Amino acid sequence: MAVERLWFYIRLYPYFVSRSIQSRMSYKSDFILGVAASALMQGLGYVFIWAVFQGIPEMNGWSFYQMVFVYGMAAISLGLNEFLFAGTWEVGKLVRDGSFDRLLLRPVGTMFSILAADVALHGIGSVLFGLAVCVVALCRLQLALSLGKILFWILAMACGALIFFSVNMICATASFWVTEISSVMVMVQNVSEFTKYPIAIYGRKLQMFLTFVIPFAFSSYYPTGFLMGMENRPIYWLGPVVAAAVAVTAASLFWRYGTGKYQSAGG
Repeated sequence: MAVERLWFYIRLYPYFVSRSIQSRMSYKSDFILGVAASALMQGLGYVFIWAVFQGIPEMNGWSFYQMVFVYGMAAISLGLNEFLFAGTWEVGKLVRDGSFDRLLLRPVGTMFSILAADVALHGIGSVLFGLAVCVVALCRLQLALSLGKILFWILAMACGALIFFSVNMICATASFWVTEISSVMVMVQNVSEFTKYPIAIYGRKLQMFLTFVIPFAFSSYYPTGFLMGMENRPIYWLGPVVAAAVAVTAASLFWRYGTGKYQSAGG
């Protein structure tokens, strides 16, 4: 029964996403500007890395293009999260104005309703930029990925997006107790900026934090280490999948707990 329900949501989700895209695309100039602005913002980070490496050949064992690949991986995961799961940012507003009550009356789960509510098309800009710099990095490093590693790369990008979504969802769930949570969500998202660079360049405590507390490092650093052939330990190739599974499970359970404690605006 649970599998059938999951399959139902998987088939239904693209329909809602396509409807949201059609609605957004009615303002094509906004779409183009949003995508361009997102790509430009990511490009500024690339320029920063380039400027740093003008004076050094490598940073803690990482070359310029290896670091660029890490940056691209983070940009892709963040972009996918922004594009597919933008609805998490609306939870606080729905709870404050009482609109969340309407979601409770729908024949689908409340979390699905949140996820299917909206897409942020500017996330496409981050995805396209990330893919472009990753391909350039692979070419410059003269690395030819095997079919297995290409499939792992695709899986790792999906896992990274799910990790960012899960962390956002956990923060958004706090809206059932905290009046204004958006500032906390912004602060947590800013933490993701650390994962645009190899966590090996940071101190031990920050590495542990980005691995085991807020596991953003599994969206970029660990899969890159495996794809580049730098590491073959399980944490590098199995870690992203486990981290995503744990994060999604934690977000789902916390969301279920939060909705169970929710008091209707009319109650």
